[in-house]
Amino acid sequence: MPHSSPSLVTKGPSRVAHWAAVGGLVILLLLLGVFDELILQALTVFWQKSLAAVGLHRQVEALQRQVNGGITKRLLPAVASYTILYLGTCLLLLRVLLPTPAQWRVACQLYASVFAVYATIVLLNKLTGNTVWAYRLSRQLLDFIVSPLPVAGVYVLLRAGYKSQQQRP
Repeated sequence: MPHSSPSLVTKGPSRVAHWAAVGGLVILLLLLGVFDELILQALTVFWQKSLAAVGLHRQVEALQRQVNGGITKRLLPAVASYTILYLGTCLLLLRVLLPTPAQWRVACQLYASVFAVYATIVLLNKLTGNTVWAYRLSRQLLDFIVSPLPVAGVYVLLRAGYKSQQQRP
C-alpha cells in the first residue's frame, strides 16, 4: 500500500483547519488579483504620505524618473509592497499545501531562481543601454511570478514527484 502524505492522513479538526487555511489563502489570492488596482492605489497613497512625512518624497521621485516606463509607471514602494504581499500569500499557500520541508525548500529555491533571472535581466538591460525587448521580457516574467499560475505549477510538480518517490521499492 503506498504511503499517503502526512497532510492527507491527518483526521478530524486539524484536517478541517488545514483545508480551511488553504481555502482562505486561495480566496485571498483571488481578491488580491481582482482588486489589484484598488490595492495599488491605496498603497500609493500610503507610501506618498509616509515618504512625505519622513522627507524622502523627492528622493523616491528622482528614483522613479530613472525607471523605464516599460517596467512600471506606479510608485516603486507601492509596487514592491503589493508584490511582497502577493508573493508572501503564494509562498504561505505553498507552505500549507506541501507536506514536507524539503518540498518547501525546493519551492522557495524555484521562486528565488526566477527572481534572480528577473534581476539579471534588469541589471544587464541597464548596463547595455535600456533595450525595449529586455524591459518587456522582465515585465512579463514579473507578471508571471505575481500570478497564481506558478503556485499551481509548483504544487502539481512537487506533489507528483513526492508520490513517485514514495512508490519506489
